[in-house]
Amino acid sequence: MKWFQFLSGCCLALLFTIQSTPGLAQESATSEPLPLQFARRDLTRWTTQVEVSVKTVVERQAALDAASKAVADAKAAQQAADKAVVDAAAAITAAELAKVAAEKALADAVEKKKVADAAKAAADAKVPVAEQAVKPATDAKAAAENAAALVQQQLKIAQERVAAIEKGPITPVPATTRLLNTLTHDRPVMACRFDSLGNSLFVGAQDNSFHRWDIFAGPMLHQPGHGSWVGAIQLLPKLNQAVTGGHEGKLTWWGDLDSTPKVVRTVDAHKGYLRAIAVSPDGTLVATGGNDNMVRVWSAADGSLVKELPGHERHVYNVAFHPSGKFLISGDLVGVLKQWEVGPWTLIRDLDAKVLWKFDAGFQADVGGIRAIDFSPDGKLLAVGGITEVSNAFAGVGVPAVVLFDFEAGKQLRVMKPKDNFQGSVYSLRFHPTEPFIVAAGGGNGASLWFWKYDEEKSFADVKLPGVAYDMTLHPDGLRLAVAMFDKTLRIYDMGPKIEPPPAPAAK
Repeated sequence: MKWFQFLSGCCLALLFTIQSTPGLAQESATSEPLPLQFARRDLTRWTTQVEVSVKTVVERQAALDAASKAVADAKAAQQAADKAVVDAAAAITAAELAKVAAEKALADAVEKKKVADAAKAAADAKVPVAEQAVKPATDAKAAAENAAALVQQQLKIAQERVAAIEKGPITPVPATTRLLNTLTHDRPVMACRFDSLGNSLFVGAQDNSFHRWDIFAGPMLHQPGHGSWVGAIQLLPKLNQAVTGGHEGKLTWWGDLDSTPKVVRTVDAHKGYLRAIAVSPDGTLVATGGNDNMVRVWSAADGSLVKELPGHERHVYNVAFHPSGKFLISGDLVGVLKQWEVGPWTLIRDLDAKVLWKFDAGFQADVGGIRAIDFSPDGKLLAVGGITEVSNAFAGVGVPAVVLFDFEAGKQLRVMKPKDNFQGSVYSLRFHPTEPFIVAAGGGNGASLWFWKYDEEKSFADVKLPGVAYDMTLHPDGLRLAVAMFDKTLRIYDMGPKIEPPPAPAAK
């Protein structure tokens, strides 16, 4: 670069010298020696060459500067590219890490979606279930409200009853008998007995079980214990026990009646249907009758067999102890009653109630029998119930009847029938403990309670029932009675006089 500047300076000085000496050029052309002229000419030529060279050098310098700048720019671009590469590599690394995180997040999101889908499906499934629960809940609320209303109604009746009794003694009025309460079951009810306090009903039904109902709170306990229907039941108050008889022929003792009844013992009492149970007045003996034509007597305390009493030719339908405890009566399918002396167990006599039996030649079948039995409280009268005037054994078409005996004389007093036309049978009867009438329950083409005075053949009061009554028991108060019914209910009726509610206070 310095050489180029020096050469450029010399050429410029020489050119200035030649141009500033005009006479020299002219003189050279005319008088200078040729060597000088040629020398001058050479100088001019070289001067021109120098100019060309200087120009070339300038151009090349410019090109060099441009190239140097291009190199510098390229290096800068290279550095930038290097940085871009590093940045890009870092970005790739970050992107790869982000991709891993994103893939995990995606997998988590997919799993969460599955869980959410499952939760939604479960929630979707719950909606119709919840919707379906609305009606039962509504029905349950309505039932609870209805039950509360019934309880209030029973409370009002109880209050009115107490108020009326406080004014003076109340005696039963059969004609005003009315329904107090209904206890429902899921199978037909066959036998029932009140406890001594009148708070509970002990029940046998067509479900092979022993039941205890609290008449205030509804169903309480249902205990399995038989292999077939339970059609007979009696209480042993002194032992706080009950005995039940099943169609399979077993006699079962139940204990812990006040808490949770449990089977104490079971004996094979009869071959076939055990139809009836009776307990002696002192509570020490249990008598049974069944389809094997036998009467058997058992120890109430330990279940041992005391005596077997053969003699009936047909199924034994009913048994009853005399209130004195001295005699046992058994009645069979063909209306024969046998009187046994308790202790010696000798047969004293037969009583004839064959009006309650018929052999239907068309069907080749017996119909009737001693379906119900009871003694008057003083033991002077014996009543047995069933069906008479049978016209169709298969359909049970006949007239309900109670045969009344003077027990001491062994004489039939009268055959008592409903005052109104009715087709069916008496299945249960009881002497009222303090009033001179008999109440019976039964059914056929309908169902009814019938009431007879001792000296009348026609009932003086009939109360329609909604279903056939298999059994009936009197409450200890002598005013109420419970009926075990084929329509799967226990119905409690009140024979007390109708108590009119007190008048509302006058408005002031």
